[in-house]
Amino acid sequence: MKKKLSPAKKRIIENYERQRTEFIERGYQEKSEVISIVRANVMVLVAALPLIIIGRFIWEIFNRGDWWIGGWNVPLLWLLVIFSMAIHEVLHGAGWCMGAKEKWKSMYIGVMWELLTPYCHCKEPLQPGKYLLGCLFPGVILGAGIYIASIITGNAMLLWLSMINILGAGGDIWIAWRVRKYRTGYVLDHPTECGFLIFQKQD
Repeated sequence: MKKKLSPAKKRIIENYERQRTEFIERGYQEKSEVISIVRANVMVLVAALPLIIIGRFIWEIFNRGDWWIGGWNVPLLWLLVIFSMAIHEVLHGAGWCMGAKEKWKSMYIGVMWELLTPYCHCKEPLQPGKYLLGCLFPGVILGAGIYIASIITGNAMLLWLSMINILGAGGDIWIAWRVRKYRTGYVLDHPTECGFLIFQKQD
């Protein structure tokens, strides 16, 4: 049985299909850079684990102390993780707003309840570079930013929070890697899967 969609989600999908049709009718060539949520979860590990290993190595080089969780306030850590998951999606929207004409009106933040996963969708086509910025924004702020703070302070809880956020940005890193090769055209964010469509004029 097909999953029942909310009116807001129906409008998002209809908007996506309308814009896709308009690009094709205007002579743009479509290329899909979309993967399933399951495959995206695999790519999370492929993209993020090397960064986590490097971050852990740098922690040791700078001799920032014990990195394990003994004696921590673990409930506080997970509360921060849950909070950062929401902020992650807001940061996607903030990054894409820099390239969107309608700013926050073009952003939709929702939750995939079957996976208990929040997400942000940009309803407006963006230039590749501006789409790339929105993809990387959460990882830079919550991953790299908190990691730098952990190195400066020697706070192992911040280290773990940064590593979890880097892991959470693994799918974004994969998408950024795919979009990096495009210099022209328009990127249309997929409303239900991980990835995007790119539309470019045919030669």
